[in-house]
Amino acid sequence: MKRDKRRVEGEVWGDARIEDYLNFATYDGTSPDFHCLYRAYTRMNEETFARFVDLFREHDRDVNATNLEGQTLTDILMQHKQATEYLNALVKE
Repeated sequence: MKRDKRRVEGEVWGDARIEDYLNFATYDGTSPDFHCLYRAYTRMNEETFARFVDLFREHDRDVNATNLEGQTLTDILMQHKQATEYLNALVKE
């Protein structure tokens, strides 16, 4: 995180704001589903991300979408030591 950026703790995410994360577009050919998931992962806490993934699934979006390198978000999170709760949200059925 850049020194001029401050982490916001305890931020409240309403349903409408979470739903906005379903609508991000990409401009480099990345799967929109991957892009939305990755963007949510990098901006949401674990609880909010789990809510987002539930909503993502309700909209029949692909939690196994890949980036341009062929990686799913699950593949990436398996390399992050502190991403267990995020990973659990993705792999639950």
